[in-house]
Order: sequence, then C-alpha cells, then structure tokens
Amino acid sequence: HRVSIKLGTITPEGTADAYCYACDDNKMDPNLASHLTAFGINVSAQQKTEKSIAELQLEQNLKFDFSMTTADGVKLQPVAGPGLTGLCNLGNSCYMASVLQCVFGIDRFRDRYFPSAAEHFATCTHSRPAQCVLCQLHKLADGLWSGRYAVLDTNSEGETSHQRGIPPAQFKAAISKDHYEFSTMRQQDAFEFFQHLNKQVNIAERPVAGGSRDPTKVFDFSTEERLQCTQCKKVRYKIQRVSSVSLPVIKRAVEQQPEATGKGGDTQAQKQTFAPVSLKECLDLMTEDETVEGYSCPECKCPTLAVKSTRFATFPKVLAMQVRRFELVNWVPQKLDIPIVVPLDSIDFESYQGRGIQPGEEKLPETEELEQSVGSEAQPVEEEIDESAVAQLESMGFPRVRCVKA
Repeated sequence: HRVSIKLGTITPEGTADAYCYACDDNKMDPNLASHLTAFGINVSAQQKTEKSIAELQLEQNLKFDFSMTTADGVKLQPVAGPGLTGLCNLGNSCYMASVLQCVFGIDRFRDRYFPSAAEHFATCTHSRPAQCVLCQLHKLADGLWSGRYAVLDTNSEGETSHQRGIPPAQFKAAISKDHYEFSTMRQQDAFEFFQHLNKQVNIAERPVAGGSRDPTKVFDFSTEERLQCTQCKKVRYKIQRVSSVSLPVIKRAVEQQPEATGKGGDTQAQKQTFAPVSLKECLDLMTEDETVEGYSCPECKCPTLAVKSTRFATFPKVLAMQVRRFELVNWVPQKLDIPIVVPLDSIDFESYQGRGIQPGEEKLPETEELEQSVGSEAQPVEEEIDESAVAQLESMGFPRVRCVKA
C-alpha cells in the first residue's frame, strides 16, 4: 500500500509519521531514507518541526479535562480513602483502568495481593522486580487499597479538588510485555485485556502453592453443550471449562428522524440509534437452540440436521460477560451502540442451567476423536478451549459453534 509521510516529523535518524489509508493505521518504514530520496528529500538534512501523532495523542490525553458530571448534570463529589484510589490515564489506557478497578474490587483479588504486599516485596527472588507480574500485582493492590494515594488536592483558592490517582505504568509494561497489541499506546478492547490479564495472572500464580492461591479461579466455570441429531434423535453432551461468556445481542434499530439541514442546504448525517436490549434477552439468545446443517452423524452414517444448545453446567462466583455489539460491514467489524439494560436486583439463572443426560435419551456413539480411555459412559466429554480466541472470532460475527470448532 501507499503511505503518506508527515513532512514536519522527518528526523535525521530516518524516522517519520507514516500513515496507510488502506490499513487505516500508522506504519513504520525501515527504508524511509531511500524511499524519500526518490522525491528529492535528503533525510539527513531534515529537522523535526512538528509533533508526531503519538506525541499529539499523549499530550491530548494528559491535558484532557474529563467531565466531572453525571448524565443528569450533577457535579461529582471528590472521594478519597482505601478502595477509592483512581488510576491515571497513560494515553489510551482507559480500557486497562476500567478492568483493573473492577477486578481489584473483587474480594478474592484484594485479599490475595493487598495484605501480603510487604511480605512479597521482602521475599521476591526475581532479579528484575519491575518485570515481575506478582510484584506489580501486589504493588497495584497496595496503591488501590492502602488509601495513601487517595488524597484530595487543594487548588490555589483553597477549594478541595479531585485526587491525582496513581499511574500504573510499570504494571502495564509487565503485564503487556511482548504482547503485540497491549504493549502499544493504541486503544484496545477491555474484554480482550481482561482475558489477557487472567491468563498472565494464572501463569504467574502456578508456581505459588501449586496455584491454589490463584484469584482468577473466581471466574472459572463450565458450560454444557447438547447436540441432538434430528433423524435418529440420539444426543451428545460435552463439558467445556471457560472463564467468561460472550452473549449475542438483538439489533433493533430505532426509526430515524428526517435528516437535519445545515447551512448551504447540506444535510447532516445522523448516527443510527438502537433500542435497548435487556440482559435476559441476551442470555435467552445464548441458550436457545441452534441448527447445525450437514452434521455427520456417527449413528446415521450420513450428513443430517442437528440441533445444538449451550447452557451452564456450573456457575462461577463472579460471572464475566461480554456482549457482542459488533457487525461485519465489508468484512470490517463495526461497533453497534446498543444499550444493555442490566437489572439492579438478582438474576435467576435456573432456567439457563444444563441438566445432563435425561431418562429416555440415548447417547450418540463416540467417534475416534472423542473416545476417552477412562470415564463412564454417562460422563460428558470435557475439553478446554481458548476462550480469548473464540471471543475474537465471535466479535467478527461468526457463530459460536463455528468459532469453537476452529
């Protein structure tokens, strides 16, 4: 693809802002000097006169005056104290801050890393504590829950203002080390970071007491997948260990008002709006029956039509859910601004719980891939899938059954 070079950012070292409009992303050109020579530009004689895009974004994020008011226009009151410490924006890092505040608000995470912070700092054997994930988790927990950093500032007029918060720069560097996306300063998906955080914490906790103190176990549960051939009526149950669920959503567009006319008779495009969807509707969609065409039935020995459904086999202490508010437009994922209504009281999950094989049901014969050397015939097949990879495929619009199979 062709790229555009911002001339004011060219440096004698051979770097500059390069942007590809086809990819819609910034690019690095290792052969910038030789490429610009074709246009009569001597890189070694250039002087940088303008800020790069990354510098401008960082400056804007650091100086941005976030609105301290609610949707009703009520000014937010400053708070301080243990558990009320804010996280500074490092530049497009709001996805990380929101996940960390939610995760460290869970008792299991707080009790694992906050009380033992001083002990870990004194006994850690890592040669580089800045790169130790456990050191950074204890440090972050101490910063969020000690209350030492949740101190309200006072402006020049003597009025109490909001706290400064703590910048989790070292934590981000340690937890995102060698990750091709989270190690950058670009905007990321909060759910994908949550899955990455769980994976890194799980890896760091494995050597500690055999992994028994791993706080991410609070998210673990199992789903039950039931598949029935519509021809022979036999069924197969399969249990999968996961740590989150990805929910489909109903797209109900709200009728648009006539386009407004601006100066000069130009019409102003209006953003499409959607009707709110309840969390129950999303759960109903996730657990409803799905038709599988061309299913190779081991009993019928021919392609048939099957019905598949997914329910909860077990429930976690904390259920992490993502709503797939995306659709493919020219094979590019586009976000849909669909409001999700979450009830403030309890949610009844009994109707979404799997019951296992029922009296009168016959099991499908196991294929070679699914046969197990141990276990009774009535025990469902259990396998572990990469939920983060499945969620990425689901966000592109593919059905979950295809994503799991991939």
